[in-house]
Amino acid sequence: MKKKILITGGSGFIGTNFINFISKKNINIINIDKISKISTADKFKKIYYKKNYSLIKNNLGNPIKIFNILTRFKPDIIINFAAESHVDRSINDPVYFIKNNINASTNLFYSYSKYYKLKKIKLFHISTDEVYGSIEKGDFKENDAYEPSSPYSASKGSIDLIATSFNKTFETNIKILNLTNNYGPYQFPEKFIPNLIFHFLNNKKAPIYGKGKNIREWMFVEDSCNAIWKTVTSKKKFEKINIGSGIRNSNLEIAKMVFNIMKSKNLTNLNSNNFLKMVKDRPGHDKRYALNSNFFNKIIKYKIKKNLYDGLKETIFWYIENSEWHSNVNKSYNFKRLGLID
Repeated sequence: MKKKILITGGSGFIGTNFINFISKKNINIINIDKISKISTADKFKKIYYKKNYSLIKNNLGNPIKIFNILTRFKPDIIINFAAESHVDRSINDPVYFIKNNINASTNLFYSYSKYYKLKKIKLFHISTDEVYGSIEKGDFKENDAYEPSSPYSASKGSIDLIATSFNKTFETNIKILNLTNNYGPYQFPEKFIPNLIFHFLNNKKAPIYGKGKNIREWMFVEDSCNAIWKTVTSKKKFEKINIGSGIRNSNLEIAKMVFNIMKSKNLTNLNSNNFLKMVKDRPGHDKRYALNSNFFNKIIKYKIKKNLYDGLKETIFWYIENSEWHSNVNKSYNFKRLGLID
């Protein structure tokens, strides 16, 4: 009998890539997603016409409905990708972000705790490196304190703590995976790297917050999907694990690399000395993210396959070759600046 994986938020950026990644495996996939304006429609997924995939439109707002879905489909694994994830949007509307993210995941955890009494399965909760906040030197380990800087990262940090509390109170088996910054196909155009690509393609200078010195740790999304899959299918014991790449670059370095790739392929007419515009920094902008992934490397033993240059190049050409996808999602995005405080 085929294994069943239930994925929440499988129409978001990482969720879509993960479903594509596991689509060739001999498993049944159930995707619960509310399908918002920034979601990837199923017609753009590789799995769309396959019999081992089904979509349930649900916003995780009702724990009874979630429990009924669990008892109906009887999944062997649950992976929670569901979350609003754009920092600038969380600054614009912090109440919505905090209520939506915390309530949705808590409803899922509660329903899972009831289902866990019937079937002892694992739930993998996908979190972020942003919960730790900023670090000037070194990197964050799994047991370091949380110091989130934005409503988004605070909501994600809260969910991590709620997951831990469920494991203690309800004796569930929720695993927390803290991922670093992802980039690649299907990422909504408001995010940093696709935003650069679209500006350069349209021969417009791309905005950079502050002086562009903020550093992020970057992982190509296919590597993340592979790492998640290796972790999900591993028999190693853990409750929390950092999954990073060790590839750390400033926003300015990323912007220059994207521009140079596109310029070398004649994909932009912008001048090499004038392709960026510095804009007012984001409120509470973290200076540097860095994950310590020693524990992950020790127990999972997965090595990152895609270097930054090749990953960016593949990402650029994916956006160029998938004009129907970005024409569809750009209907809900006007490229205006978000996250400024009056």
